[in-house]
Amino acid sequence: MPGAGKSTALSRLGARGPVLGEYTSPDGAPLSWDSHPHRDQDDSHQNNWLRKTAQARSHLDAGAPVVVSDRDWLSSLSYAHSTGDPDLLNARCTWAVDHLERGRLQVAHLYLVVHVSPQMSLERRRHRLQPGHPWSTAEGVERLAAFYADPVTALVEHHARLAQALGGARWVHLDGDRPTSEVVAAITEQLNEAR
Repeated sequence: MPGAGKSTALSRLGARGPVLGEYTSPDGAPLSWDSHPHRDQDDSHQNNWLRKTAQARSHLDAGAPVVVSDRDWLSSLSYAHSTGDPDLLNARCTWAVDHLERGRLQVAHLYLVVHVSPQMSLERRRHRLQPGHPWSTAEGVERLAAFYADPVTALVEHHARLAQALGGARWVHLDGDRPTSEVVAAITEQLNEAR
């Protein structure tokens, strides 16, 4: 969830090993907020998820566990769900399955979902809200929260095979309506248990 403290956690997790942020350059360096593509630049977003998967795979192939922080390709689906546009969500599901089948995306072993209330999400991001973006409205953030509460159920009517694939992952839900230091500690504890 936006505003849950993922960016702060990312900055503190780097000492643990490879951590890939929300948007990355071809060499894996995190891009600044100002360098993120506009929400209407769909190909840039989708290519970022493919690039991050390839970067994560190179670390895994070298024997280094990697943390993909602050969104991955599932964000493409959550965004579509938050718009309330079933055609967009269906198209994104088809895109994801196509790339999963070609090995260009992969389902994570563990998903840590940090939840915050829609009100807290909007409050924490008040300086970054963008007119027209669904994550800048209470309704859009509420739909996003519903998606992340149970992504498998949110997707099953749109693409049952994709929902089944995601159902094979381990999902851990953490409370983000608390100080960021506590969120980082909870994330760290889950990552230590996953080792």
